[in-house]
Amino acid sequence: MRRRYTLIVHTYECGDLRKPMREVRLHYSAAAIVNSSLNELLEVVDRLTLVASLFQEGQGDWIRQVYDVVLKEGKSIEEISGISFMELESHFHSRRVNGHVVHTLMAKNHHELGRIGSVIVDAVVMPDSVIGSQGATLLLRGAPSGVKSMVEGFKLWKEPTRISVVEESQESGEEMISRISEHQSKVFIAAHTAGYFENPRRISLVELSHQLDLSRSTVAGHLRSIEMMMANGLMKSLRKD
Repeated sequence: MRRRYTLIVHTYECGDLRKPMREVRLHYSAAAIVNSSLNELLEVVDRLTLVASLFQEGQGDWIRQVYDVVLKEGKSIEEISGISFMELESHFHSRRVNGHVVHTLMAKNHHELGRIGSVIVDAVVMPDSVIGSQGATLLLRGAPSGVKSMVEGFKLWKEPTRISVVEESQESGEEMISRISEHQSKVFIAAHTAGYFENPRRISLVELSHQLDLSRSTVAGHLRSIEMMMANGLMKSLRKD
């Protein structure tokens, strides 16, 4: 039987679009991670980055997630299943990034941290959260009440070395989206789906333009416009730190 998975979308519907969203970053030092129940992970993995969380109806006390993983020297992908709280399911592909081999894989995570947000419907652990030999940075985002509950859960597990908060108005996000035209949106979604933003890219600008039946300059212009909006939005967020 073919399994069906649903990507957990990291957005929330609020009755008031001006209701503030909150992003909190929990930072744990290398020593804090080594002296925790995650130390077992670091015996195999040098760095683990969350790519996506998946949901399958009827799942148990675990969460299915997709990760980008850099292994410790001499370790193999199969050894991930030797970690007591990890269960490797699929190894999608490997690529070299900045001198490191990065493996993209899917696994069941049985660790208690993966269950902290299981009953919190208005906040999530975001992609790009990282756990590794250099420490950990966990990105939590959602409604203030949900993020607060999730932070308390992580504190019960282990007090963070540092907590940083970024306040963001949902209205500003809506304003940015409203400035993206239908054509720009279609081009961006097609580019992202085809792997244009991956490193290395899975599709060239020329191939993408042929796929969309648009000129190369038109596709490049749409993507450039969206990238500029995203860069400006990121700069505003960084200036709040």
